Amino acid sequence: MEVTINHQTFVVNGQHLLAALESYGLAQTKGVAIAVNEQVIPKSNWNSFQIHPGDQIVIITAAQGG
Repeated sequence: MEVTINHQTFVVNGQHLLAALESYGLAQTKGVAIAVNEQVIPKSNWNSFQIHPGDQIVIITAAQGG
């Protein structure tokens, strides 16, 4: 299925959020927040959260700076 991750289209082989993260190439999950269709998904639900064709996924990573 196709989903949009950070404004880019990806083909995902699976129905769970973790499959989308793998397609995106997200290796580290520390300091990461994820929203699907403008709804923040708690990290504790990433394993079980189901995605659907056309979902809009936003991955936000924390950055250090000052």
